[in-house]
Amino acid sequence: MVSSGFMQLVLVCWCAPALSRPHAGGCDNKAVTFQDLERQVVSLFEKAGSLPLRLSKDGGNIEVRTDFDGPNMVSLAEAKMIGRPPSAFRGFLENFNDAFAQNDPMVQEIRHLEHDQSREGIKAFLQFPAPVSNRIMVHWKYLQLHRRPDEHMLILSEEGNQGLLDKYLSAEEKKKYVLARTFLCAYWVSPVSDAQGQVIGSNIKYAYSGDVGGSIPARIQRWIGPKNSLDSLKVLIGFGENCSKK
Repeated sequence: MVSSGFMQLVLVCWCAPALSRPHAGGCDNKAVTFQDLERQVVSLFEKAGSLPLRLSKDGGNIEVRTDFDGPNMVSLAEAKMIGRPPSAFRGFLENFNDAFAQNDPMVQEIRHLEHDQSREGIKAFLQFPAPVSNRIMVHWKYLQLHRRPDEHMLILSEEGNQGLLDKYLSAEEKKKYVLARTFLCAYWVSPVSDAQGQVIGSNIKYAYSGDVGGSIPARIQRWIGPKNSLDSLKVLIGFGENCSKK
């Protein structure tokens, strides 16, 4: 549960096709580095403050800003948690495949495909509520621990994933699932410090930019989009809280 005593949560969902699709032909095999994607994540959050407020709950503790461009959606979420250092969330990022699948009921399975230098190919199976069809995603995962001291970032992206699709997306899966595209998805954990420079908590940011795939009515998009972003953030928050109790 969200506790105003420990957390200030801001959820932002907005439309920015130029940022969500920075490279034409995102599914080709062009080499993409963590630094390329990192710059996109930072740019997204730099512009978040200019977006109009769409929804406020819990006395302003939770705010939602949302917009879509057809099936394309960009979501940004941020939570400040006092009393939970970045080390409480690091295990989630390090063991993302298992941790996310075990803690998010929407995720049926996350399957390892292959390693390529500093990135890992993965396949995610997602279960959506009716009448929305289940989705499948195939993308690269990048993990950068200690981007700065006590600061960690995990990024998922479909850029350069055509080889993965050719090798690992079966004909049966194409019939059974709708292929959802992840232009960019990131978890970013950084320390919160007091006036003396002591770490007293964590700032958690979540970003999603993608095409949900298929034909989804606008009213369902407006409900599912923000809800999924909030749920994804809560999964990481819950993991950190459970680790702190152990």
